[in-house]
Amino acid sequence: MEVKLDGRSLDLEQLDCSGLLPLLQELIDTIESGNRALMQVVVDGKSLDPFNLAEEASKISLDDVGVLELVSGDVHAMAGQAIETLREHLPELPAACRSLAELFHGEHPEEGYEPFNNLAEIWGYIKNQERLVLTALGLEWGDIEVRGVSLVQMHTELNNFLEEAAQAIKNRDCVLLGDLLEYELAPRAEKEADIVALLAERHADGTVQP
Repeated sequence: MEVKLDGRSLDLEQLDCSGLLPLLQELIDTIESGNRALMQVVVDGKSLDPFNLAEEASKISLDDVGVLELVSGDVHAMAGQAIETLREHLPELPAACRSLAELFHGEHPEEGYEPFNNLAEIWGYIKNQERLVLTALGLEWGDIEVRGVSLVQMHTELNNFLEEAAQAIKNRDCVLLGDLLEYELAPRAEKEADIVALLAERHADGTVQP
């Protein structure tokens, strides 16, 4: 078996080859020690699912692997890309909340169910990107405050209102959905820009905790 990291062959004698999963963990530890993050794992030309990496790796025997390739990226650069992506999408979020609120308060509220699910998915993507930046900077949700409120509290409140909205969809309570979007979710969508601005400041300072 040949193991490559960013195109460079590695010395197998210095690696834990008792199984694919422990081998990957050792390589990930090495990657992260250099302020980099694992981006892709390829086994004999086939990429493993990054969201189910441990599960997929546990099913593969090293005896069946010809070439194991890993691709890593600089966490600071990845964080910068995530911030730019967030800046691109955030301006649309408050407007989307208010447009949906009008729809749920209007004559054909049933037309808002699918767009609301899309909005929730987009918001989930935004929080994942924020989490990526925090991880890259070596920070936790509780390490940053926006106007005196920690990201932990903001994240918890947002989840609670999204869950309330999901329950309102089940109950077909369109009036409540419209109210939640207009008075609770739209203001919180506006605060996402403040969160990203603070993360961008930390990123620009090059603040990475050991």
